[in-house]
Amino acid sequence: MNVDLIVKNISQLVTCRGSVPKKGKDLLDLGLIEHGALAVKDGRFIGIGFEREILKNFSSDAVVDTYGCAVLPGFVDSHTHLVFGGDRSKEFEMRLQGSSYEEIMSKGGGILSTVKATRALPKESLFDQSSRRMKAMIASGTTTFEIKSGYGIDVANELKMLKVAKDLGEMYGANVKTTFLGAHSLPDDMSKDDFIRLVKGEMLQTCKPYSDFIDVFCDKGAFTNDETEDIVWDSKLPIRLHVDELADTGGAHLASRLGAISADHLICSSDDGFKALADSGTVCTFLPGTSFFLGKPFAKARRAIELDCITAIASDRNPGSCTIQTMGFVIGLACTKLGMTPAEAINCATINAAYSLRLQNEVGSIEAGKKADFLVLDVSSYKMIPYELQINHVKRVFLSGKEAKWQD
Repeated sequence: MNVDLIVKNISQLVTCRGSVPKKGKDLLDLGLIEHGALAVKDGRFIGIGFEREILKNFSSDAVVDTYGCAVLPGFVDSHTHLVFGGDRSKEFEMRLQGSSYEEIMSKGGGILSTVKATRALPKESLFDQSSRRMKAMIASGTTTFEIKSGYGIDVANELKMLKVAKDLGEMYGANVKTTFLGAHSLPDDMSKDDFIRLVKGEMLQTCKPYSDFIDVFCDKGAFTNDETEDIVWDSKLPIRLHVDELADTGGAHLASRLGAISADHLICSSDDGFKALADSGTVCTFLPGTSFFLGKPFAKARRAIELDCITAIASDRNPGSCTIQTMGFVIGLACTKLGMTPAEAINCATINAAYSLRLQNEVGSIEAGKKADFLVLDVSSYKMIPYELQINHVKRVFLSGKEAKWQD
């Protein structure tokens, strides 16, 4: 059969195929094929296997020789805030000099400073700023993104953020799922009760056509468990929640009870919280980059795995608490700080993350029928990603079987 593309001479073809979602011992299984090759037709994988079999069954005018390098599925970053205006480098320096979060807030920093910068930008400028981040993230291997709103916290600007996120996916051919995070922070000109009414009323109804999920910053000093439930209960959108980052407020139990698709951060979650998440099937999405960037404790991901939770990892790319946007670095942190093996971390950054976005039948693994989103490394082993975590070993990125290349 003639196909659009053949990739050959692959030292390690990391397919991540197998049970979905992966948990327990299945997390160690990468579906590895030594000396493999793959074939692509109409933007999807059509053949995966040993090189001799692929070259026997398929032919193409376009052949990529990896020269003995490894190939992986594109990374799935299932928790990002990459659409925003401005930066918070000033408060980064203040924090390094010992300023508390409250002191930074009193001097105009924190989430509300990003809200001000994001509101000030017209849609085109917000797209341009966010575009630079997305291109850099694709170049380091991310091909599927979850992108949250939350820096508008009014109707017009939340909608603007979600539209920009959708436009980014269309512009670059990446897979984008959007999350409405109107309840991210409280504006300084509105009472909490009035704001919650706005979020679950006009703001939600306006943003819902552009939203795949709903999220709430449910934690100490943010929105309470009761407020969170009130906001999401009648939304008719699948739920993702920021929980238990700052304190164990019972957020893991809440996510479980609400049937959330994903519960994210979980730094302070207890064994009982993880057991509840395991029972409900809610994905535990860990964000080690945030702990690293802020110098905070790391979540007990190893314990979650032991308790049979479904686990994923993501970057949490945002302007204030994590500017890390390279999933290879996040994979390295998952190994060195969360206690994962390289295989576990890669499964958590691909197929399990795709599962948390309800995209497991489209992306996250190299299997026949799925979108041909894949990476060619510049090394022969996937283990080099966490081993040399400061190096971007992604040499080439393919989206739907076409190489990602742009002119800046």
